[in-house]
Amino acid sequence: MFERLRLHAERPQARLIAHAAEYLRKGAGAVVPTDATYALMALPTALDALSGFSSLRRLDDQHLWSLICSDLSQAASYVRMDNEAHRILRRCLPGPYTFILPANSQLPKRVFGKRRDVGLRIPQHAVCQMLLQELGEPLLATSLIFPGETDAAIDPDLFVERLKSQNLLVMDAGWGGLEPTTVVDLCGEAPELIRQGAGDWQ
Repeated sequence: MFERLRLHAERPQARLIAHAAEYLRKGAGAVVPTDATYALMALPTALDALSGFSSLRRLDDQHLWSLICSDLSQAASYVRMDNEAHRILRRCLPGPYTFILPANSQLPKRVFGKRRDVGLRIPQHAVCQMLLQELGEPLLATSLIFPGETDAAIDPDLFVERLKSQNLLVMDAGWGGLEPTTVVDLCGEAPELIRQGAGDWQ
């Protein structure tokens, strides 16, 4: 069932956050605002919802999924990081960054295909953070980009019309950002900038 919630971007209504968390616990997906763009999110156990995201976006098994966490303590249960990576993460997060790190066995192989890494995100957005805290567990995500387009959808009034046939909850907090996250690969010997985006990287 499709549903749309209208939330205050800076002071989200607690009852709506609780409703969204319950929606996700039932195995459905949601469109959630972040400090970069809107993203499609679901619990790692919601395999049907995640498969639906892949179909909606026409993703292949090489797609880099994002792991959306509330903090580094939560992330440590799902990714492997050495001391240098931890230092970088502490300096940059929360913020509009995606850090590629080795994933552990807690994440579903059916979703990840041949990939053994994941893009760690800790967004600095009140709606997303409150949702994560209400859930008490992370979410898997991919940016809300429609097939044939290169930029993420930013206007809820427009993308809601394109999603009404989906089993999705849209958490509408106003227009989303257009600039994507800065992506840095921390899997190698030295950090590698993959994409310069909204977060400063030097």
